[in-house]
Amino acid sequence: MAANPNHDPDLLAGLKEAARLGQLIPFVGAGASKVAGCPSWTEFADSSLRFFVDQGRFTHAQLDQIKTLHPRVKLSLARSMEREHKLKIDFKKVLYPKEGLVNSNGQRLYRALSKLGRTFVTTNYDEWLDSSHPAPEAQIACGQPEEDFAARPTPNVIYKVRDLAPDCLSVPNTVIHLHGSLRETDDLIVTTQDYIRHYANDRHGEENYVLTFLHALFQKRKTVLFIGYGLEELEILEYVIGKADLRQVNDENKQIRHYILQGFFSHEQEIRRTLERYYLENGIQMIPFSRDERDWDQLIEEVEKLADLMPAAEILKTEKLVEMKGMLDG
Repeated sequence: MAANPNHDPDLLAGLKEAARLGQLIPFVGAGASKVAGCPSWTEFADSSLRFFVDQGRFTHAQLDQIKTLHPRVKLSLARSMEREHKLKIDFKKVLYPKEGLVNSNGQRLYRALSKLGRTFVTTNYDEWLDSSHPAPEAQIACGQPEEDFAARPTPNVIYKVRDLAPDCLSVPNTVIHLHGSLRETDDLIVTTQDYIRHYANDRHGEENYVLTFLHALFQKRKTVLFIGYGLEELEILEYVIGKADLRQVNDENKQIRHYILQGFFSHEQEIRRTLERYYLENGIQMIPFSRDERDWDQLIEEVEKLADLMPAAEILKTEKLVEMKGMLDG
């Protein structure tokens, strides 16, 4: 397995073209925020329950009894206890247990991400993508033009379901939180029932804005690059790609347009091959990298390499016209 995806130019040709046309959409998962100091999915669920231990409404013994339950089941219990005890979990403290948005690895990773894309979609609740991440002064002093490191303007942040709209994908400097945001923690998509409702095909005769948005994201002219989705996040990713029906997209277009950057250890060759087939069946090309030396911190270097190789461009006027025509044509 190559540690550097840039060694295979053919694999990245579609990504480079999408970036050149301003059509590349990074789709960011929990693995990216974990590199930045945020908890894993399991840690997030456990910390949410530990909130009630700290409040004297749950015991360490009870917490130990349910330690093997799925994180989403634990979160369902946590939400139930919120209602029962009329207490609000401090999700900001759960998501930022230490340094918050000043974590050095996080600053480095999300600075590279901001160079790689202009518009982002994420299933994360945290605010890493919502903030600007300029380079440290030491880097600016090394002779590189200061404007290369200028912080991007404060992004336009979309996190309410009713605000999800296909035309958001063509607005530069936009971050779209598909599963909610810390700005309104009551609406976070965390439990099994939340996911069922969020991705329901039938909303009592009403349009499901989430499905309409996913249809536009994957079936129009965009190229999606999934970043930060490991095995722990596979279930969440399946919700997204399952509802987007990427197999149908692939059959119609006869080409792979979407990609996933994913890390593996050397001993995980069989699971890597299995996942590669699975993704291809859903119209997604895997770009693997090695975790042997730096584990998930290697993700930082891989994103930096991609950002240097294919920095995002603004959407070309001609491309905008084509998109508008496509929307008018249905």
